[in-house]
Amino acid sequence: MSTIFSAIDVGQKIVIKELIDILKQELVWYKTAKVHPVSKGSNSKTVVFRGFNKLALALNPLTEGVTPPGSSLTMNSVTAVLSQYGDFTTITDVVEFLYDRSMIKDASEVLGIQSTETIDTTIMNVVGAGTNVVYGDGSVSARSSVTSSMTLTTTLIRRYMRFLRRNNVKKFPVMPIIGNAYALIAHPDVCNDLRNDSSFVSAINYSSPTPNQEGRGNLFTGELGYWQGVRIIETTISPVYAGAGSGSVDIYGVICYGVGAYAVSEFQGGLKTYIHTGGVQDTSDPLEQRSTVGWKWEGVAAILDNNRLVRGEVGATLTGTSA
Repeated sequence: MSTIFSAIDVGQKIVIKELIDILKQELVWYKTAKVHPVSKGSNSKTVVFRGFNKLALALNPLTEGVTPPGSSLTMNSVTAVLSQYGDFTTITDVVEFLYDRSMIKDASEVLGIQSTETIDTTIMNVVGAGTNVVYGDGSVSARSSVTSSMTLTTTLIRRYMRFLRRNNVKKFPVMPIIGNAYALIAHPDVCNDLRNDSSFVSAINYSSPTPNQEGRGNLFTGELGYWQGVRIIETTISPVYAGAGSGSVDIYGVICYGVGAYAVSEFQGGLKTYIHTGGVQDTSDPLEQRSTVGWKWEGVAAILDNNRLVRGEVGATLTGTSA
């Protein structure tokens, strides 16, 4: 869907030159994915992620001079189909002339936010559909039974950690001073309750807001803190199941995962942006009355191993957008 900006949109008597900032969401899903580019000439939109399954341990001693039976390699594969996403907007020549800023530049920034958040949300929707789920505080077995009082706690984080460790999931090598960690992605409503957990260690205990703590590192964008072996990152690009809990309360997906849980495949070069300002070769706009700004991305996300991620579904004390 495109929007044509006309002179009516900028025809006010007084226009303040400072552009109102667009509220951005913190992006994380693309940053923590294994990204595999698809090269030109691949001849297919179907992507196959492959890997070998683990072999059974060879615990039987060898017999002297006797060749053992050997083991057969078995392959695990995940198939996904690339999809194309994109959008653009149209700007008239009159607007570009009257507007006291560069309309094309401002439109590029707006579409840039739209594109990155679209990609991150697309990935989140895939990862959020994992098969390993802990409902509420672990005492219920369905989303519809989760109550608003079943909030994220240290006890639940330990349970998520136990699942990943039990499956020998590799941690992300994030910060050398802390060592490896799993990622835990949660909505701000969920993190608000975690901050009230008396056992929770604030991120300030290991981050470095001042130069005199050289080497302690900086926080990952949107990071709340390091606790129980996970780095807790809050973002509104996380699963929300509106009215799905007990008493029609909102339920939130908390995703905890390690290396290799999911991957993203995309056309080589990734996200592409397009700015067309017309010209002598463009016969569709002979008077050069329109410019367009747009973006396009062809990609897909896929869960590689469900045993490398777990989704908690919890309630929250405060929900909605009201203060």
